[in-house]
Amino acid sequence: MSNKIIIYDDNCPLCSAYTNAFVKTGFIDKEGRRDFSTISPELLKKIDLHKSVNEIPLVDIKSNQVWYGIDALLEVLGQKFPFIKTIGNIQPIKYLLQKLYKFISYNRRVIVAASKKDGFDCTPDFNVRYRLLFLFVFLLFNSWMLFLLQEYVLDKSVFNSNIVKLQAVHFIFVFINISIGFSLHKRDGLEYLGQINMIALMAMLLCIPVILVNKMIVLQDGLFNSFYFGMLAVFVLHEYVRRMKYIGFNRRYKWILAVNISSLVVFIGYLMF
Repeated sequence: MSNKIIIYDDNCPLCSAYTNAFVKTGFIDKEGRRDFSTISPELLKKIDLHKSVNEIPLVDIKSNQVWYGIDALLEVLGQKFPFIKTIGNIQPIKYLLQKLYKFISYNRRVIVAASKKDGFDCTPDFNVRYRLLFLFVFLLFNSWMLFLLQEYVLDKSVFNSNIVKLQAVHFIFVFINISIGFSLHKRDGLEYLGQINMIALMAMLLCIPVILVNKMIVLQDGLFNSFYFGMLAVFVLHEYVRRMKYIGFNRRYKWILAVNISSLVVFIGYLMF
């Protein structure tokens, strides 16, 4: 692909990671990977800048043809595996791939919450529909994970809970955060809920190892689980503070921090006693 250049959002660790993987696996040349902050004005003129913030572009510098989003990825992968491009271009499959791509792309700044660098601003458009879908999908996932967490872990920990009690606490906390979201400006509210949902998702994903350990090994006491949850709580708190700083809520909405911490302390106490 010596004539083709993929241009990625260097403010997005996800974009950096998968385009770098393309280089390491030989799908594109090292010179065929450029970031928006350092590309030349001549190359910028070849692409639709507005479309590029939402869908990563791939440019053929000889023919000036440009592919975006899923088409760009299929073009890259199709260089070595033509069948991937063929299958990916089957209309129903391509439709689903495009929806999945947009689901991730429109929410990528929520997913990574990385500080912006100087240079071209690749912040994706704010899409209410995909943000609401993001909130709904991972609310369902987090709720399902709590069933596994209760079954395999919490019965062996310091928490005195059952699944009804756990889910009740979960949805009360969700209700409180939705209420906070509605009290803010629409854009701020959805940004806040996106960050909170992502923190909850990371916490649930990090619970998978402790669920597997408890499923495979009969632990004699709850020390391991208690230690694991203690470390997880430290991480969640750090991530919460980091993400609130990222969206500027640590300065504009300091009361939210107080509400969240107070609610969390009350809920943890409720589960323990």
